[in-house]
Amino acid sequence: MSELFASMPANQAGRDFVVGDVHGCFTELRQLLEQVVFDGSRDRLFSVGDLVDRGPESRQVLEWLAKPWFYAVRGNHEQMALEFDLAQTDACERYLNNGGGWFICLDEKDKQAYRTAFLRLPLAMEVVSEHGLIGLLHADCPLDDWNLLRQQLALPTPWGEEGGKLLRQITWCRLRAKGMVRKPVVGVYMLCVGHTPQRQVRQIDNVWYLDTGGVYGRQLSMLQLDTMQTHSVNVADKGYGTDMLES
Repeated sequence: MSELFASMPANQAGRDFVVGDVHGCFTELRQLLEQVVFDGSRDRLFSVGDLVDRGPESRQVLEWLAKPWFYAVRGNHEQMALEFDLAQTDACERYLNNGGGWFICLDEKDKQAYRTAFLRLPLAMEVVSEHGLIGLLHADCPLDDWNLLRQQLALPTPWGEEGGKLLRQITWCRLRAKGMVRKPVVGVYMLCVGHTPQRQVRQIDNVWYLDTGGVYGRQLSMLQLDTMQTHSVNVADKGYGTDMLES
């Protein structure tokens, strides 16, 4: 498999959970794991990306990515860190406005440590479950076809124009979440995404939106895959308001 696509076997020993966008709220993530009595010797935690930016604890991400039971795909915020260039004024301002100040202020050696970790994150991941194949990526699946996406991510890099378009669709697309009529994603039982904050965990077609706006003072949520139960904890307002939330 390409490093841009990861495949995980079934968890025969414990439970699997998928958490929405953490955005530097790792204290609340710990609380969420305590709530479900998470056991790192048996259970696994998956992330749909955007572990960093906006929240106060973004620098802890390397500690979390080093945990043997924690697996994440790359979100648009990790991608912005990879693409950040201080010499590009517009890109620098955009990243700063999107909560990237913590990264911008790092010295170059520390920036490189985070970039190395983010570059290792796949763009998409699939997990075998008792329900069937579960897909994970940050925003949405291009062409609503998981098998085709797997093939596309196996193609050689570096990215050309088409590859860049594919990357943006995976990490930035909000069309389904904004109401565009789409088809269910074929090739998976369900697809777990984040990116577009919702007031509660929401299903559109077979796509589950797990970002419930924690960093905006609402909740951090995760889905337990065996029971399809949602678990949430309240997050104190980090000062970013609620204007990003969808109904």
